[in-house]
Amino acid sequence: MNQLEVRADKLTLVLVILLGLFFVPMGLALLTSAGIARAAIGLVCLMLFGVVVWLVRRGHKKSVRRFSAEGLVRNDGQSFAWPELCRVVDRVRVRNGRKYLWRTEIQFNNGASAWLIPSKIRNYGEVAALVRGLPCEHTEVTA
Repeated sequence: MNQLEVRADKLTLVLVILLGLFFVPMGLALLTSAGIARAAIGLVCLMLFGVVVWLVRRGHKKSVRRFSAEGLVRNDGQSFAWPELCRVVDRVRVRNGRKYLWRTEIQFNNGASAWLIPSKIRNYGEVAALVRGLPCEHTEVTA
């Protein structure tokens, strides 16, 4: 197997930046204004933006950066070898009666996993074909 780079979509990063350009100044302005109610709303805005940044960052760090003959490497730099591969779990969700793939978790014997989020990958077709061919148990879980 040659090395396969997972090309991430940049839309999420752009949207988080735009959200920050709105929420941070508004939250700071409300936080520093007179009145407890306004300050509380400002604090909630800043906390909400912090949660969004944490979730996006967590998803990015756990996502696969590249596949190689030896294993895979996540975006946080952690690498996993193929002999430690345990299973592939497709996390699906049902919305309006239709089932769709939310994320794929490639799980290893040490309990760690690497994620593939289809909506965030530009070359998902190549990546999905590689993952379908992995020699391990493949399961589907409804989240």
